[in-house]
Amino acid sequence: MSGIEGGELDPRTAATLLEQTKRQAQRRFDVGPPLLTTSAAVVVLVAYGAVWFSVRHQHPYTGPSLRAIAVLYGTLIPWFVLVAVVTRRATSGVGGRSSTQRKADGIVFATIWTFVYVFQGALHHAGASHAIAYGIYPAAAPLVIVGSAAAAYQVGRREFGWVPYSLAVVVLAGLASFAGPARVWGIVGVGLCALLLCRTAMQLRLRRA
Repeated sequence: MSGIEGGELDPRTAATLLEQTKRQAQRRFDVGPPLLTTSAAVVVLVAYGAVWFSVRHQHPYTGPSLRAIAVLYGTLIPWFVLVAVVTRRATSGVGGRSSTQRKADGIVFATIWTFVYVFQGALHHAGASHAIAYGIYPAAAPLVIVGSAAAAYQVGRREFGWVPYSLAVVVLAGLASFAGPARVWGIVGVGLCALLLCRTAMQLRLRRA
């Protein structure tokens, strides 16, 4: 084998083998396959689009209709279940510290996500307008808060693949909030869909490399 002299690997050969092993491991334990990312793009477009469609002509703003809310959660919840199933299958047989870490990660992010909406209730209780409590906040705040937490988590674990997208989501939601309680839903839906499709394209490119 070229690059081996007296049982020792040439540095370049060793680096190449290490990179190949790393890519194989990433493919083996990839819990976010392109198909899952593509489905997420469709889900957010449908979910946010349904809400935008129900509020686009509201003056003054009163909030999404019950039908729109049903579409929102009727698309998001099945997708979360799909993510859980795919993640479980991708990590089946992996136990020990990795399993404990995944469970802890799930608890932390579930807690953050839950209290994002608990705070929405506090806004309503304090007398915030419908434009804030049922418009700008639920459309943008979850993405700003959870996206920021996700970016920090990924940097801490030195997993930089999703960091630019997490930060892009934060920026998207923050800027879209200036569009008002109705248009923010449409802007976030289209923008988030575009970001997810870009991520899908990147995943496919990396897999072909």
